[in-house]
Amino acid sequence: MTRARLSLALLVLLAASGRAQRLQLELRPKVGDTLRMRLDQVTEMSGTRKGVSTKLVTTTMRMFSRAIVESADLATALILAVTDSVDVSSTDEHARALGREVVRQLEGRQMRLRLSPDGTVGVAEKSIEVPREVREIVSVMPASFPREPVSIGDTWTREMPIAPAPSLGVPVAGVVRATFRLDSVIQGGGVAYVSMQGTMEQQPAPTSPAPSALSGSVNGSMVIDRRRGWLSESRFLVQLRTTVVGRKVAGAASAAPMQFRVKVTQHMRVFAKR
Repeated sequence: MTRARLSLALLVLLAASGRAQRLQLELRPKVGDTLRMRLDQVTEMSGTRKGVSTKLVTTTMRMFSRAIVESADLATALILAVTDSVDVSSTDEHARALGREVVRQLEGRQMRLRLSPDGTVGVAEKSIEVPREVREIVSVMPASFPREPVSIGDTWTREMPIAPAPSLGVPVAGVVRATFRLDSVIQGGGVAYVSMQGTMEQQPAPTSPAPSALSGSVNGSMVIDRRRGWLSESRFLVQLRTTVVGRKVAGAASAAPMQFRVKVTQHMRVFAKR
């Protein structure tokens, strides 16, 4: 009985110690490291006008890329991003044409990015012209990590602006208000599991109201390899509802509003060199 009580007390102390351990969650890849990634994304879109539904269009993208860490300091890391291959397929002919353009713009492209420890990504070479398809990929990687160390069970909130990204299912500028939570850690804190839940709404127009409305939700999870200073895996589910109001033309009745439903499922993982 005494041994059982001691074992139980030890387990309680270990659990309490794990909860009390405070970790700094950040992205700090090591200079010279090459991270090989696979991104899978499925976008499902349908529309309705006056009770008449359009067909469901499903577009699938698979992309293999590398992130080569060229230099780093306390503030940022300079990364050469190389897109090795992109494959886009769709159930819609128009979407297939857009997919071919995405492949043309992304496949084989090299671009230098600046990565901040909080996860913010920006284009390092300001003088170069960045294609829209590339800007949209970068825009879905805003800051998401806390500024201070956190313990298991701690939460933090971030407000993240999202630029318009039509090919990713975001037709107008929006803002995500998300709550993150450190769920658990393994390997002595070397790997951390984080979940997030948030809402998305249209960013207020600076002047007149935009002829669109945006609302939705974002849910996801991330696995952070703290020893490597990078995400080893992430999953996100974005569900949007957009209402596009037809513009009124003089002498003619404006078109009825069109409601779109968009579901984006995204999975990224880092894999070892074959």
